[in-house]
Amino acid sequence: MGALFLFCAALGLACALTGARMQLADRRLEARLGMGGERAVFRLPGAFAARGRDRSEIAGKLMLAGFQDARAADWFLWARMAATAGVALAVMLAARIAWGGWFAQPLLIVIAAGLTYVGAKQAIQILAARRARAIMAEFPFLLDLMLMMLESGISLDQCFRSIAREEAIAVPHHARLIAMLVADLDRGLRYELALDRWAARVAVSGAKELAALFRQALFQGVELAPALREFVREFTQRRVARAREAMGGIMPGAMRCCARGRRGRRSKPCGGQAIWRRR
Repeated sequence: MGALFLFCAALGLACALTGARMQLADRRLEARLGMGGERAVFRLPGAFAARGRDRSEIAGKLMLAGFQDARAADWFLWARMAATAGVALAVMLAARIAWGGWFAQPLLIVIAAGLTYVGAKQAIQILAARRARAIMAEFPFLLDLMLMMLESGISLDQCFRSIAREEAIAVPHHARLIAMLVADLDRGLRYELALDRWAARVAVSGAKELAALFRQALFQGVELAPALREFVREFTQRRVARAREAMGGIMPGAMRCCARGRRGRRSKPCGGQAIWRRR
């Protein structure tokens, strides 16, 4: 009976491996035909996979965080599941060592695994917010550079190539993104598609409008300098607004500290005069 059970288990495992191999070959063929030779990635089962709005949000945050690969969402989902399973196993091992049983603290295992699962999405949100702040802070300098170059008489294409090649220190994030734009152009991608991809990689407010402005300047002869000055003013105002918001968050704390310091002293009338003393 035991031998029959082992034979059935081995046969089932062999069938599963064969099916997985055929599925992988099928996905590779589809990727080669439809996506230019990109390797396919196994997706998680439906119970663990992100779908609909959740998957779109994860893909958008990963794009904003700087993970530009089309398969980044799938890789993130696999990494999140692996991290969750790893943390659960680590807590089980700690429970085995400390309390003598793998499941001696089941609630602790569930809490640790759940925090890891939720914290992974929060981590990419933090990375996305940090990169968005860095990109928005560099935008006025980037547009000032472009404005000076265009006013000196060079074309927009030469401006892109010059920034990608020579301005990696002044605007490191944008220089990298523009270098990817130049690489797309060198591979033969049309300017419209290359600028759309650039705006998707930048992934902050105003990038699509700026890409549309570049397209109009290239193909419709729209004068670029006045519009760039408006963009410089807009991004500078956004930066000033964020600085004021940050100062608004700092000032209440400073006022509370001052108020506590004032409460440390009080005045009492004594012979018609106010005497200050510490509590």
